[in-house]
Amino acid sequence: RPRPRPHSRTMPPPALRPSPSSALLLLLLAAVPASRACSDTCPPLNDVGLPVPSLCAGSRPPADVLARVHDACLPVSRPLALAEFRGAGRVTVLSNVYVGCNAGRREAAVFAHVGQRYYDRHPGRVAFVSSLKGGTSCTRFPQMYVRDTPDLYPEESRDVTPKEMPIVVDDDDYTLRDDFFTPPFGHPSYVVLDGELTVRHKFTGPCCGIEDYYSCSNDDALALDATISGYVDAILAETPAETAPAETGAPSVGSPAVPAESTGAPSAASPCETGAWSAWSPCSLVCRDADGDAGVQFRTRTVTDRRAVAGRCPKVSTVRECREEVPACDATGYEAPGPQCVPEFGTSRTVAAASGGFDDPRDVAFHPAPGTHLGAYSEGREYPADKGEEAWVLNGGNHSVSIVAGMGTKGQTTMSRRDRGYYHYMIEATALAFNSVRNSGREADRDSFGYWAVCNDNLNTYLDTKEPNYFMGPTLYNSDPSGGNTVNGAGRPCGPADECFLLHSDMLHEAPGCIGIAHDPETATAFGNVYWAFDSTGDRVDGQLVRFDFQQPHGPGSMDHSVASVRRYPEVKLKRGPPGVHAGMVVHPTRRELFVAVPGAGTVLAMGVDSGAFARTARAEYPIFSNRLPSFEYSIWECAETRVFAAGLATPSGLALSADGERLFVAEHATGVLHTFEVASGALLATLATGRTSIGGLAVSDVSRRLHFVDRDTHTLNVVAASAPCPAPYASRASAAFAAAVRNATAELGAGFSLRLDGGCAVDTVVPDFSLFEQVHADTGYASNDTDVQGAAGMDADAALLAGRTDCAADSDLNFDALLLGGVYCHVC
Repeated sequence: RPRPRPHSRTMPPPALRPSPSSALLLLLLAAVPASRACSDTCPPLNDVGLPVPSLCAGSRPPADVLARVHDACLPVSRPLALAEFRGAGRVTVLSNVYVGCNAGRREAAVFAHVGQRYYDRHPGRVAFVSSLKGGTSCTRFPQMYVRDTPDLYPEESRDVTPKEMPIVVDDDDYTLRDDFFTPPFGHPSYVVLDGELTVRHKFTGPCCGIEDYYSCSNDDALALDATISGYVDAILAETPAETAPAETGAPSVGSPAVPAESTGAPSAASPCETGAWSAWSPCSLVCRDADGDAGVQFRTRTVTDRRAVAGRCPKVSTVRECREEVPACDATGYEAPGPQCVPEFGTSRTVAAASGGFDDPRDVAFHPAPGTHLGAYSEGREYPADKGEEAWVLNGGNHSVSIVAGMGTKGQTTMSRRDRGYYHYMIEATALAFNSVRNSGREADRDSFGYWAVCNDNLNTYLDTKEPNYFMGPTLYNSDPSGGNTVNGAGRPCGPADECFLLHSDMLHEAPGCIGIAHDPETATAFGNVYWAFDSTGDRVDGQLVRFDFQQPHGPGSMDHSVASVRRYPEVKLKRGPPGVHAGMVVHPTRRELFVAVPGAGTVLAMGVDSGAFARTARAEYPIFSNRLPSFEYSIWECAETRVFAAGLATPSGLALSADGERLFVAEHATGVLHTFEVASGALLATLATGRTSIGGLAVSDVSRRLHFVDRDTHTLNVVAASAPCPAPYASRASAAFAAAVRNATAELGAGFSLRLDGGCAVDTVVPDFSLFEQVHADTGYASNDTDVQGAAGMDADAALLAGRTDCAADSDLNFDALLLGGVYCHVC
């Protein structure tokens, strides 16, 4: 691969010294005690000593938090909202535990026993709810605490066996955690809610901070019983039993001791009443192509849930490949007229440069709120903040991003910026994606609208001065500079006339050689920081798809990587193209499908982003990762629904959806050809030769709805502009009758209806080895191979002691990642 270029002459390096803000960071890190994660302080303090907004004792959770629907998997599988536990005289206790946490496992048995005891003594008044996350089957982890209960309660366990309690929530989106136990509040931890669902108590458990399972004695763990009992009894006493509600929102009877892994088959003990199957729907495509494909068809039935044990009822729908008599496409005349006319190309069009002077441009994206970053004045220049659009072009040559402000206006101008530590955070960045989801419903202080992430096509070589250590992945930024996200060369706040540098908001390190990235427009998570990435290194044979949820970003100045969720999909095999070739990725917002260009295979894949299931931890098979704490999830997911959407392409690179989501544009890197596919059917609608020979990323403007692309050889951003509109809509290969059947089934059956093919894939879940997890949060997040500065969970403040080292050889043990943690952005090496 080509050697990365050094600093651009137009962008000199920052000052060669640690900044004052870095010195403050080190001071604060040194002042944070090793047990801070077990503090009951609320709101909790992050690793630089700043409070994090959280629900604390006395807080009334917002209505949307209480109405949020969670996936309860035990004792029965059902949707659950905390609002159903509201009522005078009631008490709800929440627990926050992670798979991989010895302390949480130790206390989970106590929580289960106490919950069942109160359920038995005060039927209809008490509910215990556990948030389970971190990677496991929802039934496997409860098996452990049911098994452990007799050791803690040898006498009582014969009369009190966890069955109805606790209710276990499969919190794989971490919403229950983020709503009530916002990190860095410690774990295991608990919240007690009264009948009005006000937070009355919030505390960490007695085993918090104890590393070994058996180091927390029975007496230690049983202290949790006394604490919870005291709080619950006091609240129950506030409402006499005779005035307490008779009906409850409590779950049906069930037993997690013998969980029923979902086979779809009802039993006498857990009846699920099923109706007759409907007739098969029309096929999804109006004609059968040369390969015989006519799409899929489905049938449905009603299912009434009357279960009283764990497990799931049979599915309400089933899907198969089309078996009906469907005419061949050429017989219908569908393909006879030749290429279709699509609105973006029209019957005639121009392809022209919209801006130039970039340095090996790799990707382009439009900022969803132009003017947010630059404003009207920055670095001594004026910008048309309220006019035109704003394109962000990623430069692989000088590791920067160029902001084209006021695009299409007389005041159009370009400003380039890069990270102050670009050699790690923005090195050979090859893909860029914005969070463009407006009105997501998230709380204002959590909504990450306008955040953006880059993918770095590098193995962490620090401009080829170090041997690759593969500690590399996507970097997250906040485009709003008001949050301290830009600094000058000395690390101080960037003034109006200063040259400004970016400060990252977070980074994860599980996708070296990353060449593609897409934001997931989901609205389920608390922060909206889910991105999908193309890890070209994978298992060193095939590249792999990786899902990154940054969750709560650590923010500028912090290095804590302990709060995140990373999921690998080894079954989604990817192959990169030549060095520097971008791999387009985009998530369809309504179909919930991820489209991925695979340059080395000549294909575009489509994957259901909500499909798949946890299989096992990734920590053993992929030992380079950001943090060893249980709050950092690193897992392998299997059985994701994946298909080949298009094949036979010549090094596909950029991808973009049309503004209405009906068409997918695919660029061929070297041929300069742009293909247009119908999303619903996969039919090739149109092909356009641009005359370019090195196309990278594509983007469609939200305002003009024009297609844009970058070209590496000419260093330009280009626009395709239709000069004559299409005389009529193109002929769709998608069946209108099938679409109507889907709408009707969705309206009748709701979320239970699915169009996933019945492939028979089953995941054999493996409980993680607890030795792969560090238990005590004493340090922050960077990996290091230098034991002098390697803390148990990551790097500590002593990393600054490396600043005076001069052993600069590429194979020396001087760890540059550790230098960054110490605030040393520039160093003699």
